[in-house]
Amino acid sequence: MSFLSYIIQPSIMAITTLTGDEKKLTWNEKLAYAAGNLPGGFFASFTGALTIFYYGWMGLSAEYILIGQILYMIWNVANDPIFGYLQDRTRSKEGRLIPWIKRSAIPFTIGFYILFFPPQGWRFQEGGQAYQIALLCWYLVSQWIYDTFFTIIYIAYTALAPQMTFDQKERVQLNGLSSIMSLLGWGISMAFPLIFLTDPTIQSVRTFQICVAVFGLISIFPWFWIAKVVKEKQELIPKEPTPFWTGIKHVFSNKSGVMYMIYDGISVGVLNALITGLFFMLSWVFWSFERNVTGENYMIYFLIPAIFAFVGIPIQLQIGKRLSTKAALSYSLWTEAIGGFIAYFAIITSNNLSAGPDWAAPSNLIWVSVGLSILFLGFTGDFIFHQVMRADTIDFDEIRTGERREAVYAGVACLFGKVMESVVFALIPILLTVYGLVPTDPDSPISEPINPSQGTGNAIIGVATGVFLLPAVLALIGGILWFWYPLNAKKITEMKITLDAMHQQKREERL
Repeated sequence: MSFLSYIIQPSIMAITTLTGDEKKLTWNEKLAYAAGNLPGGFFASFTGALTIFYYGWMGLSAEYILIGQILYMIWNVANDPIFGYLQDRTRSKEGRLIPWIKRSAIPFTIGFYILFFPPQGWRFQEGGQAYQIALLCWYLVSQWIYDTFFTIIYIAYTALAPQMTFDQKERVQLNGLSSIMSLLGWGISMAFPLIFLTDPTIQSVRTFQICVAVFGLISIFPWFWIAKVVKEKQELIPKEPTPFWTGIKHVFSNKSGVMYMIYDGISVGVLNALITGLFFMLSWVFWSFERNVTGENYMIYFLIPAIFAFVGIPIQLQIGKRLSTKAALSYSLWTEAIGGFIAYFAIITSNNLSAGPDWAAPSNLIWVSVGLSILFLGFTGDFIFHQVMRADTIDFDEIRTGERREAVYAGVACLFGKVMESVVFALIPILLTVYGLVPTDPDSPISEPINPSQGTGNAIIGVATGVFLLPAVLALIGGILWFWYPLNAKKITEMKITLDAMHQQKREERL
């Protein structure tokens, strides 16, 4: 059996298939929906480079990044429930969600472009403090624009999946395809920020911006494929929209919904810390380019752990199949926590970290590699099971209240995740600044855009704190709290039987 067929095999979970009047999804519908994760994968790899771009290249100070993230977070938190509520109230021949996707596809790409095209004359190395306020404004406003359309389009997108099918096997299959698209998009596009921004120059940044333009253009097309192929189930649209505060109340009164909010925040924090810190990790832990006076290449210590990310996929699928989604996500959190702590302690116990400008690979680099390998064994679990767990939570709410609120859950349940996104984006530059890895002063003879003002050893510890310790602490908290998630395999099986009867009654009443 091929790897792809293993990912999407129908018998992926030991949950009874519904046998009511549910219509099976076509492959065109499955592939069209899954393609919506391609833009997400593309954009995630590029926006994960925002910190290296604005802090490591443009030279925006950590203080201004903190201010920008606080202001960005306010709108980022507010817009999700607002747009979720507006989408839930939408009534049209195409449904509640598809119209929002169609109208937001092109503005979404335009917002993505704006993120990475600030005037290069505003760089700290060129203009100094004179342009810091202007650069802060660009940093903030561009994120506001991008996130507005990201919110609109992905609330609608994630709200589509739970109503496309209620068969748990089809859901995992659909999410498996979506995860493949997300990982494919992320894997293909991630190479470009890594190549052109890990050790940035004027020419490499220009090439990176060309890549931004190309991937942004490609990302428009999946949304129109979805709009053409995927149809909403009219019988599941409530006759009357749920009042704003009532919808929020339903989310917070649902124990599964509360646990989902917590998990979403933890997973967003872990993912953003790893992706944001990846550029600094490759540069300062495994290679360090011009400062590597030995000339030796230590990238094998990173490439081996990266392979373990793929090894972890079948392991997590088997846990989901034989046990439950809850068990698979628990495994993911605990491996991330254990691996992150091992990698961090391997760094801080290395006995050769330099107080000067010359770089040397940490003496415990092999243990850093071991820790990363363990961490990556669980890294892909969120990609595979996050949306499945969201759909189960919405199903549970429908049984409790009698109606489905996909858009409300997509908007409200990610509030903690939005906060964690800004916390991590602000915290990484602050940690780097505390440990002396700061933007290079315009008058300095150093050509690199950032430099280790307190020595390369401190810079390495600062990077390790952000990319190893921070995700480990978050994953540990998440792993402990996850014990209280109520939807185990037995509960989900019972839910599907109840839902089958409920949906049959709704079809008879509303169609």
